[in-house]
Amino acid sequence: MAAACLKTIDDLDFDSDAENDFTLPEYFDLVFKLYHLLETTNESTSSDNIQSKLKKGTLACEKAIKMVNVLELFSRNEDIDEVSTDEVKYMLLSAFLAYFSGLNTYTPRNFAVNKSKLCYTDFLKLLKSYGVVESGVSLSEEEDEEESEKTVRQAPPRHQDVSAMAAQRNNKIQRFREKKVIEKKLADLKVYMDKDHVDDEIKREFFITFLKHFANKAVDEIDSCNLELELLKHREELTKDGPGYPMLNRLSFTSQASKSKPLRPFILTKSQLQKQVFGAGYPSMPTMTVDEFYEQKLKEGTLSESVQNGHSLQDWALNPEKDAMEREREEAEKENNLDHEDPESLQRARAMDDWKDDHRRGEGNRYNKG
Repeated sequence: MAAACLKTIDDLDFDSDAENDFTLPEYFDLVFKLYHLLETTNESTSSDNIQSKLKKGTLACEKAIKMVNVLELFSRNEDIDEVSTDEVKYMLLSAFLAYFSGLNTYTPRNFAVNKSKLCYTDFLKLLKSYGVVESGVSLSEEEDEEESEKTVRQAPPRHQDVSAMAAQRNNKIQRFREKKVIEKKLADLKVYMDKDHVDDEIKREFFITFLKHFANKAVDEIDSCNLELELLKHREELTKDGPGYPMLNRLSFTSQASKSKPLRPFILTKSQLQKQVFGAGYPSMPTMTVDEFYEQKLKEGTLSESVQNGHSLQDWALNPEKDAMEREREEAEKENNLDHEDPESLQRARAMDDWKDDHRRGEGNRYNKG
């Protein structure tokens, strides 16, 4: 494929040797168009179409960066004014590579985020060395920590946290204001860039403004990368299964232990004869006598042998008449106890008995309905 035929990133074919004929400006133009396409498209970035473009755009960026390094276009001890107008735009290549890597969903996420963060950091260091961004603004993670420690050392002990938070807040507000000004300036310059003939001064101003725009974007993206890397690390720790993670094991054990044994219905009979009768009529339902039920509950530890208060189920099942007599005896003892109580309590109890004689049980709750 001839280089002159290249129109979009889809025209690149890295499986052949044709890309060896492509020039640095051609690679940059394709990458620059792909960036604007990704910024304006409504298509999901996880679609196969977009991911295919991102893969080719990433390879094109890497090819272009190798060309820049071979040509030694940039040096750490130069100023932005020493860079020619045609070469200023190539400073954006590492930023585009970081942008494409952050959107890549085909590679492991941890690898993609680390690569994006590294490329953004290199891009910011390059701009800082050329004076495109203010030298007093900390850009890399290491410089952020150094500036924070310096601020803490200079502040009084009780105002350390407040001063650091205020400095961070003021920095974000300043960058937000700069971002709005730069975006408006870019929109105005792009009107001239879309014309057939563009003056070199306009072109230079546009790309330098674009570098500042991406510098603000890179600072925010590095913060996002750091946060995402922490979340990925936390998720990786949660998915591990071993002695080093007792919380997950304990939760799993608790979940299994909390599953109670389902209650199965059964027929309770008074004697073995009844058990045989009911067992024949309901073969699928277990049948047991009162004694068997009582012994089973004793083994399970859910029933005590000594019943101090009330009447046990076994007593009632074995001798209902004796159980009724016991209840009448207890009622008589209660009446006897009431006779020896104070007059006020006795009067209240008798008043309640009189009320029960004149009112049916549940009459008040049923609103006199049948």
